[in-house]
Amino acid sequence: MEYNPIQTMLDEHELISDVEDVIINLNNSWENDSEEYKKNVKSLITFFREYADGIHHRKEEEVLFPAICNHPEFILNEIIDELKQHHEDFREYTHEIEEALEEKDYERSYKKLNNYLQDLLDHIAVENDELFVLAETLLDEDELETIYFKFMDIDMELGNERKKELEQSIQKIEI
Repeated sequence: MEYNPIQTMLDEHELISDVEDVIINLNNSWENDSEEYKKNVKSLITFFREYADGIHHRKEEEVLFPAICNHPEFILNEIIDELKQHHEDFREYTHEIEEALEEKDYERSYKKLNNYLQDLLDHIAVENDELFVLAETLLDEDELETIYFKFMDIDMELGNERKKELEQSIQKIEI
């Protein structure tokens, strides 16, 4: 399929998962340079808020989830409710990480950041293995193509240039 929204989601998941190495390498880095640690974590928070949430989760919540839920053969509303709750939990994590940073409690900020990462990786696995398979089973090629173009509209609305900057921001974090 030329315009596959599921591949778009998988590609974004792969990029989001790339933060794992960055976060692992941040462990205890505040002991050597707390300001650099703080700068790096703030960059991650920006990435999570603007890319993972503002772009990726927005596509799911505004386009993909409704398309699946509105399908007459879909009966597992609990999975969508659970995934939406995860998105809310991720938003709360960024606030908690930021709060710990402001309090200069770097160890707590790292624990929250690492918890966020683990929950995010679990969330991505559920979507990759269950939700996206379900979407491709329920939705026909025309419906998937419509979703793809709605995803592209969201990217354009938020700015393709900003999206590229965010995608590259993870590699720019120096550890």
